[in-house]
Amino acid sequence: MFGRKSRKERLKEEAASKSMIPLSAIAGVYAGAKPLLERLLYDDDLRDNIRELVEAVGDIADDVSHEKPADVLMRLWDDDKLRGRIEAATGAAQQGSKRIRGERVKEGGGGGKLFFLLIVGAAAFLFLSPQTGPEARRLAKETFSAIASSE
Repeated sequence: MFGRKSRKERLKEEAASKSMIPLSAIAGVYAGAKPLLERLLYDDDLRDNIRELVEAVGDIADDVSHEKPADVLMRLWDDDKLRGRIEAATGAAQQGSKRIRGERVKEGGGGGKLFFLLIVGAAAFLFLSPQTGPEARRLAKETFSAIASSE
């Protein structure tokens, strides 16, 4: 009456204007999930990690599905193949979680190769240098003959 709304109409409008989840919360969730979804869609290594994890867990479940927990624990101590599968699953999960968070994942073996190349380079320098070469070769010869004679 006279331009005023009834209580029923006001409550109806308030209910329509207020949603159960605020729009800002939905936008925040979307903003947080978007990088994760993009990584899942476009990161081939992450998908490989997830695939490896699922396959390893499936293999482990097939192996131990009908065993008692005590038997599973005994197999963990004795069965190298089962332990290797569990380690593979764990490694895939760790790498996948690092990739999801956007952290760098070290690929295995890179540091060992660099160390090996440094050792070979240093040895080549010592043996081929005119200043240190004769002494280094003499020491290597003595060390090798001592090792060969002790066997």
